[in-house]
Order: sequence, then C-alpha cells, then structure tokens
Amino acid sequence: MTPLLVRGVALAAIYLLVLTSVAPGDVLIGGALGLTVAYVLRPRAARGRPRRPAEPAHIRVAAAAETLAATALEMVRGSWRVVRFCLGGPASPGVVEIPRGDRSRINVALWGVLTGEAPDEVPVEVDEARDVLLVHLVDASDPAAVRARHARSQERQRKVVP
Repeated sequence: MTPLLVRGVALAAIYLLVLTSVAPGDVLIGGALGLTVAYVLRPRAARGRPRRPAEPAHIRVAAAAETLAATALEMVRGSWRVVRFCLGGPASPGVVEIPRGDRSRINVALWGVLTGEAPDEVPVEVDEARDVLLVHLVDASDPAAVRARHARSQERQRKVVP
C-alpha cells in the first residue's frame, strides 16, 4: 500500500468512528473524503533546508522513549517552577531566543508541542527572519541554561524526527 492510501484509509476510519456508522454510503463518502484530504495534504519535498537521513528504526524508538521521558520530567520540573512562582518565589519571567539551527519544519513543530507541555514554558514564535525560536518562561533568569537545555532536547528529537 502506498502511504497516500494508508493515510486516506486512516482518515476514512476516523470519519466513520465519528459518525458511528458503517452504512455503505457513509463508507463511500468517508473513503472519498479521506483520499481527497490525504492527497491535498500529502508531504512535499522539504524546501530550503537539506534533510538529514533518518536513523534506523530501533534507534528512533529508543530516542522517542527517551524524548517522552525527558518531556515528562520537564513537565514535573515546570510544574514545580510554576508552584514556586505562584507562592511568591524568586523568578524573572521573560522571553528567551533559542537558535533554530538546522531544525526542519517538522522538528520545529515537534519542539513547539513538547516545549508547550511544561507549564512554565510557552512557545511564542518562530522568527524565520532571525532564525530563532522564541519561548516565554516563568523564570528566564538564566537564558544560557535554557538554551543549553533546548539544545540537548534538540539532539534527542533529531533522532526521532530528522
């Protein structure tokens, strides 16, 4: 099966689950909609930045597990920083610029989702003109440490999404 067909069938399945119906007409409409949406939204070649080769599957699975564990740990730490901030602890809210580096568009999207999971960090913008990612933090008193932490997470994420 081609990836386009797999995506189309998956979208049709979601459509049918939402309708809670397997009537022939609904299946036909779901299939047509699923294939159309899958075709329109098919991945196109990356523009501007060269793609890195993908890691072998076992390395990607291990890296995904490591990324999820690191994100969960950062959620706990971020929750602690928010509690400390709410109770009047020392903090200096602000925006930190993180160099985009050689992150692909998909990697930037993954960065935004994972960064937004921690309650003390909110991705603000991707400034393509200056090639930086902007993130607002409850405690931005040490921007160098924030950049170093995001650089480490970029190395993990790069193994999951090239």
